[in-house]
Formats: sequence, structure tokens, C-alpha cells
Amino acid sequence: MRLPHLRTSLLVAIAAGLALVLYVGTAGWAGREVTADGLLQATIIGLAIGSLYAVSAAGLVVVYTTTGTFNFAHGGIGVFCAFVYWELVENRDALGLPNWLGLLIVVFVVAPLLGIAIDVVLMRQVRTLPLVVQLMVTVGLMVFLLTLTGQIWQADKIRRIEYFWAGEGFSIGSYNVLWHRFAMIVIAALIAVLLRLLLFRTRIGVAMRAVVDNRELTALNGARPGVLSGFAWALGSSLAALAGILIAPETEFNGTNLNNLMLIVAISAAAFGQLRSLPLTVVGALLIGLLESHYGQWVSLGAEWRFANRGIAPIVLFLVVLALPQSRLTVGRVSSNLRPIERTTRVWEGAVGAVALIVVAFVMARGLFHFVIWDPGEWSEVSLNNAIAAMVLALIGISLVPLTGWAGQVNFAPLAFAGFGAFLFRWFAEDTGNLWWLPVIGLLSAPLGALVALFAARLEGLYLALLSLAFALIMSNLFFPHPKVFPQAHTYTNLNWDVGFFRLDFDSRLSFFMLVVTVFAIGMFGLIVLRRSRYGRRWMAMQDSQAAAATIGVNVMWTKVIVYATSASIAGMAGVFWAVSKTTVDPIRNFDLLQGLTIVLLMAAAGMSFPIAGVFLSFQFVFQGLAERLEATGNVSFLVWILEDFLAKFGPGLLAIGMVVNVRGAIFEMGKGFAPLLPWRHDAREEAAREKEKKRVPEVGGLGLTEPFTSEAVVALDHTLGIIDDVTPTGGYAHGVEGHAAGPAAAKLAGGSNV
Repeated sequence: MRLPHLRTSLLVAIAAGLALVLYVGTAGWAGREVTADGLLQATIIGLAIGSLYAVSAAGLVVVYTTTGTFNFAHGGIGVFCAFVYWELVENRDALGLPNWLGLLIVVFVVAPLLGIAIDVVLMRQVRTLPLVVQLMVTVGLMVFLLTLTGQIWQADKIRRIEYFWAGEGFSIGSYNVLWHRFAMIVIAALIAVLLRLLLFRTRIGVAMRAVVDNRELTALNGARPGVLSGFAWALGSSLAALAGILIAPETEFNGTNLNNLMLIVAISAAAFGQLRSLPLTVVGALLIGLLESHYGQWVSLGAEWRFANRGIAPIVLFLVVLALPQSRLTVGRVSSNLRPIERTTRVWEGAVGAVALIVVAFVMARGLFHFVIWDPGEWSEVSLNNAIAAMVLALIGISLVPLTGWAGQVNFAPLAFAGFGAFLFRWFAEDTGNLWWLPVIGLLSAPLGALVALFAARLEGLYLALLSLAFALIMSNLFFPHPKVFPQAHTYTNLNWDVGFFRLDFDSRLSFFMLVVTVFAIGMFGLIVLRRSRYGRRWMAMQDSQAAAATIGVNVMWTKVIVYATSASIAGMAGVFWAVSKTTVDPIRNFDLLQGLTIVLLMAAAGMSFPIAGVFLSFQFVFQGLAERLEATGNVSFLVWILEDFLAKFGPGLLAIGMVVNVRGAIFEMGKGFAPLLPWRHDAREEAAREKEKKRVPEVGGLGLTEPFTSEAVVALDHTLGIIDDVTPTGGYAHGVEGHAAGPAAAKLAGGSNV
């Protein structure tokens, strides 16, 4: 019998997975006796947990298969609906509904309405936008939903959702199987079968899949794409709600934990099915559940690796992405998303901007600004700490500029590179805080970026984003929590330059703040110079069209390696300041997935291709600082609420959602409006004048329908049709526009036949 041909990448992934399982199984064997009851217990628990993962992953696959949008907000929807269920059923101060009634209300009423609202308000607008924008909008929606859940229910507070059937069950051998877990297996199997039948055996299912392939052609065949996409989002939201409610009794029920569990495992299982195959997605979910269960039953790697089970799903995701075939070189992008001819910032402009930033930061921090109606005063220690944290995030954020903004390589792992830099600084500088180690940290962080590039260079688009996500999760779940990486007792000291004869200490908050601002300004200036270099041009060319870049002699592989190494180097050096600003690093909380996604989110909302976009990461701290100062003045509680409770908390999510109407980011629009005011920007003023003149020309689409024919409108119409030189009377249409006087085009649009 001839064996099927398998790709090299698939064989490598399978071999790596088996080797890892064998190594961990033999090296970490807990020494427990293998019995039938033990195997049965671990298998039933694994199947039950895997079934829940399958329900969650099925919702993700359904939405992606039928709308073409990968929904990072899937976990956020599940968390929100699980808290609604808790409010209806478990909250003793509220309604106290029976759990079955609460489940029906949430799964069949609340979740579908939420899904339809998301589709109508957001997702129909992002359908044709670039992949990065689509991903950022769903990430922003996830952040918004988690923030909303936290504001309503204080989601970080530990709560409890009880098992269905009051925790009762039945016995198989010596093991008691909860009805709740048995029902999860049955429900997952039913959902898998029903979804398969829906998508492949019903007219609506076939139409849902056809909409993704060709929306217009499907509409011509009588389908209604808007209704179908709304149905898909309603179905996906219901599955997310069901998974969230059923998973909640099995884990610590708080917003962040439940979201991470649902999102990470769902993505891993969905990737196992290549985001399209429901049967393979179910297999992937069951595999993860069984691995987690049997790992807990038979393996113990000691106290130093007590968190290792959290790395199972990310490792599965990494291996699955590794098994994918190499993507082909992209020829080009959708024309509506191409970057128009842009003026690149000049070197002297970058230098002036960097110096201005340093001066403004110093003047603001010392309280030298005095507005007529308000004196901000000198910043307190708390304000300076907030400002330092903001600028450190800005430093991490600008590491994304060359990688994602210029080279188009989606990266969700800037915080992972920054954490690696912090680890190296602790290792080499120990407690000295000597900044002479900073360039060494940058050089040593670069190989990690190059290593990631070797895997990432094979991928494009969504799978590239998933690879970076898997890398970030492996670093945050396995590497950073290890006690030898970040010992709990280790404290980062203040930074200094110690060279024996010349010493600068940055032990005050103001001096440390000015140091971080200066480093950021230097980094911003360096990126501007880099953008004008041949490497910057190569990265931009690669983003526009990899095939075209390769045609003109650009080595795409090495170009990717260099840009990944550059980004990792910048993030690694930023990690030094990040660790020192926190004094003591919490290896669990400080590297949470949401922290890293927020950095990417704000950079994308500001405009990933602009180095100054890093400043946008400080807006939360700015709003909080303003709120504190306004609160001190009294009688402005409404403004304080807007700044502190609304803008500072909901701002990141709202900014990303705002990318629906502002694809290129806020910096682009702000610069476009500000540039004509600069004395040397004649080009910006001419461009603004051209756009102003263009707006004077009326749109021809509504002529004869909603707008009357005027002389100017008819001239514009003739311009549009390209017949201005042939039929326009000398001096224009001076005597009205009716009939023949309106010109042939107008007469044609008006229904005339004598043109």
C-alpha cells in the first residue's frame, strides 16, 4: 500500500510534537501507578474539557468560515454572556432564575442580539479593509467588552458559577462522572453534527459559505448577504456564550482568566482544523483537553514548572502553524488600501521634533506651563510614575514601526521581546543598573527576533499573526514564570551610567522620566533616519508586493530576518526601562496576553507606520493625570468621570473600533491637518487646496435623483465622462441646463433620447 505524501513541514511538526510529548512524559513522570481507573478518570475529564473547547472553537470557525473575519472578540463575547448568566441565575440580589431558564435566555436571546449588533455596527464596515485593520477592530472589541464587563461586575473579583444538576453524577468504575461533564460531551457532539449539517446540507448553510467566496455573485442568486452574515455572528455569539457558561464552573471565574482560556484554546483548536474544518477542529479541541488532563494525572515537573500545563495550548498552536505549507509571495494588495505617494519626514524635521519633545516634556514636568485659566503645577511623584510608565510603553510600541508599520509583518509579541530584554538586563547588569549594558541587551535580543523570523518568513496574513500570538503565549506562560528567569525577590534598581570617573544617577523620578523621554526621542529620530535608508525602502517595498520586491533583487527572506531582529532589538532595550520602572516584575500579571495586545492595539489605532505614534500609548495616563488634577479643584465630577472612568478605560477599545472609519490611524489625519500650518510645507498647502477645490465639484451620482442639475454640476458630469472638450459650449452653460442646453450627458441621465 502506498503511503500518502506528507509535506516536510507537517512531518517536522509531527516529529517535534511526539518528541516533546515523549521527553516531558519520561522526564516528568510523577511515578504514579498506571491503573484502569486512573486512565478512565483522566480520559473522561479530558474529553469533557475538550468538548467545551470544541464548542468554543466551533463558534470561532463558523464566524470565520461564513464571514471571512477572524474574531478575536470571541472570548470577550463569551465572558460578557457568562456574567449576564451569573447576574440572572447566581446573583442572590437579582432575579435568581432557574439555571436552565437563564441558559436559554442568554444563549438564545442575549448572545444572538449581541452578535447581530456587532455585525451591523462594525463587521460589515471592515469586510473590505486590510487584514491588520480587521484583526485590530476585533481585538478592540474584545478589550471593550472585557472593560465593560469589568465596569459592570468588577470582573476581577472571584465569583462562582455552580455546576448544572447541582454537581450530581453517576459512577463508572470508581470514578464519579458529573452530569454536567457528561452533558458537555453530548452537547459538543450534537453541535458538531448539527453545524456540519447546517453548513453542508441546508440552503442557508451553503449560502453562508458562498457569501465568503463571492458576496456579489451570491446576492445575484437571490441570497441576502447582510442577513446571512448577521445569522453567522448570532450563531457564533451563541456558541461563545454556551462555552463561557459551561466552562465557568471548571475554572477561576473572572474576566481575564475566562477570556484567555476560551480565546487561546479556541484559536489553537481552530488552527488545528485550519480555521475551516469543523471535524478537525473538534479533534484538535479534544486533543488539547486530553493532553491537559493526562498531563495533570501522570506528569509532575516540580515546583519550578508547576505552571507548565498553561503552555499546552500555545505549543499546539505553534506546532500547527509550523505544519502549514509555505505561503506564496504576494503580488500586491487591494488597490484601495495602497499607500498613496507620501512625503517622508526629513532628517532635520525629525531632529527638531525629537528636541521639541524633550523640551515640552521637561517644561510640563516642572510645571513651567501656566495657562490663563489653569496652572497645572509641577508633577507629583505619582504623576511622574504614570508618565514614566507611559513613555516606557511608547518605547516598546515603536518597536512595531519597522516590523508591522513598514514591513507589514503582523506581530502580537512586542511585550515578549521586551520581557526578554528585561531578563537579559537582570542576568548581566545584576543589581548595578549600569546603562552601559543597554547596547549589549539590544544586540543579544536581536537573535531572538531572527529566530522568530525563520518561522515567520514562511507565513503571511492571519497565520503569521497566529504564529506571533503563539510565540507571545509560550514566552508568557512558560519562559517568564520560571523562577530562574524572574525571581520573585529580585528588585530592579535605578539606572545609572557608571564609568568610574564620570557617573550619572537617575535615582529621582524626574531624572528617570527625562532619561526615558530622551531615549524615546533618540529612538524616534533613529527610525526616521532608518526609514529614509535603503533598508526602510526595502521594507516598504516588501509590504507593497513581495513578488515585485523579489523581482528587483530584494532578498525577502533576509529582509524579514533583519527587520525582525531590528524590532526585537528595540523592544529588548525598551524592556530594560520597562523592568526598572516596575521595580519588581510580576511574571504572571506583567506578561498577560491582554497587556501585549493593548500595546499593538493602540499603535495600530494611532498609525503603525509613524514613530510618533508611540506617544499615543500614553493617553490613558494623560487622562488619568488630568482627572486627578481636575478632581483636586472640585466641582468637576462629570469631567473627572469622562476622563478617568470612560476615556481612560474604554479608550483603547474605542480607538481600535474607530479604525473602521480611519484605517490609517489618528496620526495620519492629525498630520494631514497640521502640516499646512508649517511655514515650509508648501506641498501640504497645495494638496489641501486641491482637495478643497475637489470638494467644490458636486458628486454626479445624485444628479437627477436627489440633486438638481446646475451649470456646475453638468460641467462636472462632462468632466467625469471625459467629453468636456467636445461638447461644452464656450463659456459654459450660461442659459440653464434643461433639455439640450444641459449638455448631452445631462440629457442622457435625464432620460432624453436625442443625444
